[in-house]
Amino acid sequence: MKNNAVYYKSLVVFGAAIFLIMLILSPKGYSESASTLKTNEDKVRQEMVVISRQLGVTCTECHNIQNFASDEKKTFKVAKDHMRITETLRGSGFDGKKGPEASCFMCHQGKLRPEYKESIKK
Repeated sequence: MKNNAVYYKSLVVFGAAIFLIMLILSPKGYSESASTLKTNEDKVRQEMVVISRQLGVTCTECHNIQNFASDEKKTFKVAKDHMRITETLRGSGFDGKKGPEASCFMCHQGKLRPEYKESIKK
């Protein structure tokens, strides 16, 4: 009977030690304040307005208005890829400091589908 009591006590101590180690080593939680979330949302919204003007479209071209985060539309996926291209260009020197700044307008010129053929001068 004594052996069982010692066994259970050591099991409880071992379990508590494991729990404390896991608690100490667990990653810290991250949360944003409501004002920070609102500020980030406002920045995204402003950027989306600029992009829609540069492409000459409205929100419904890429977004499902029932769920703006949904990627069900093909144009949403294409737009995300093009935004990555723009960010890559900005990181490669097209940041507007010493030359032009990469933007949607740079290629699209206010049209959803940019003119990609060279114009022939007569």
